[in-house]
Amino acid sequence: MSFRTVASPYWPLGTRVRVAYRGRRATGVVEDFGPAGWAVAQHDVPAILDLSEEMMRELTGRREHAVQVRFEVLSWGHGDVYRDSGPGHALAFGHDD
Repeated sequence: MSFRTVASPYWPLGTRVRVAYRGRRATGVVEDFGPAGWAVAQHDVPAILDLSEEMMRELTGRREHAVQVRFEVLSWGHGDVYRDSGPGHALAFGHDD
């Protein structure tokens, strides 16, 4: 993963997203599919994004950690999508279902 790589199983490759955590913000691009299905399902709020270690450190001060973030899709990519349903799909598109 590059510094600004975001992985998402639901968003098309090339999607630009702004991620915020406790007043810090970083912008990345979906360049990979993930997190893995088991990682999505293991959290009370499904994990729908996987940030590069560097981007995670910029936001949280740690390379690895699971945190709840806010996100805003800045532009949709036109690449492939890994999943079109599953845990976290509604959350990824701003629905409460």
